[in-house]
Amino acid sequence: MTINMFEYLFQATIVFSVLYILYRLVFSKLTFHVINRGVLLAILLLSIGIPLLTSITPPMMYSIREIPQLFEQISAISTIPTVTPRDQHLKPTSFDYMVLVYSIYFLGVGICLLRFFMSMYRLLCIKKLATSIKRDDQVLYEAPVTDIFSYFHWIFIPKKMTYDPLILIHEKAHSKLWHTVDILLVEMYITFFWWNPLVYLYRKSLKSIHEYQADQYVLREQIKTSDYLQLIAQSLEIKRPNQLYNYFNTPILKKRIHMMTRKTSHYSSKLTYFLIVPLCALCFIAFTKPITEHPILEDVVKIIEHTEITPTFAFPIEGSSTQQITAFFNADIKDPTTKKTKLHTGIDIKAAIGTPIVATANGKVTLAKNQDAWGNLIKIQHLNNYETWYAHLKAFTVSTGQSVKKGDVIGYVGMTGKSSGPHLHYELKYHKKSINPLKYLEK
Repeated sequence: MTINMFEYLFQATIVFSVLYILYRLVFSKLTFHVINRGVLLAILLLSIGIPLLTSITPPMMYSIREIPQLFEQISAISTIPTVTPRDQHLKPTSFDYMVLVYSIYFLGVGICLLRFFMSMYRLLCIKKLATSIKRDDQVLYEAPVTDIFSYFHWIFIPKKMTYDPLILIHEKAHSKLWHTVDILLVEMYITFFWWNPLVYLYRKSLKSIHEYQADQYVLREQIKTSDYLQLIAQSLEIKRPNQLYNYFNTPILKKRIHMMTRKTSHYSSKLTYFLIVPLCALCFIAFTKPITEHPILEDVVKIIEHTEITPTFAFPIEGSSTQQITAFFNADIKDPTTKKTKLHTGIDIKAAIGTPIVATANGKVTLAKNQDAWGNLIKIQHLNNYETWYAHLKAFTVSTGQSVKKGDVIGYVGMTGKSSGPHLHYELKYHKKSINPLKYLEK
């Protein structure tokens, strides 16, 4: 079972939005920062995984036949082009809106990727200009920057600037807790879901958790809470930071102060995290197609299956017509070898050796090989149990298992097998029984 790209993106967005809203309403108020970080990262994985699971999970009981698929098959066979080459220029061309949608989507992806790589490039430039120094068993990089920030294990500090050691401990926590990995994962997610406004709020929530964890790390170093709060208060005038880096003076300073001064959540509050389980189950069920039969649908299926469909097939030789037919269906013909009379199960069309032969309808090649008296033979299976045979070919251009479209060249006229001259023997079968192809050839 395949899944449409935009259908997948839509389902992933729904899962992401539902779970993130739950986080904002319930979990974000709790002081379990390690768990909250895990929940936020799990939201990314669940939003990506649940739509995929619904597309690859096998039916648990039994599946129904889908009505849309049946209509698609009917349409594929019974739709007859009504526009002739003479009046084709009068047919208005319709605008393909999906091309526009794809263009806008991939333009957004391209812009996000460009911004990401530009940020990485600027960071590498800063690293190249930086000078490494060692202070208190920590390697720092003096660089032409205005603020202290960390990226993986790198901690950058402005040149000739005095700073509070607590800020350095804070940034060291970011490095030790691998917060940069989270940020890179989020940026990649945003690249493909840039059109969802909630992903930008999500990024702020994750960076808030990073800051809460770093603050906890500092306070565990036997630092007075009052001294640390005073340092944070002095940094309330902030600048807009780069989203890829970790800054001490982030836009959530007031929230950090509030989080450090609030009462620790009760241990029993951890039970609320189990709310994520039924929500995930609901999302999974919502995207899983029904697996129980419905009597009304079954009746419709039966009606459709018993509806008489008269398909049309193209003429099998390019540039030829019924005037080149030398032997008709159900006619008495003589076997060129035994000279015995037999009933003809198809039509013979004379043509020069090497004349292109085309598939008369969309289908799948079930045979393309030499079959003794038939010579080089091609069999093509079409929808609704129709099958076409093409015999005495000089050569093939298709192979067994290959899908072909109406009008595709599949071989060339020859005189292989039991044949007294160059021609194509063409047969049309319905439910394995030969029928008159002239009743189905396009006029």
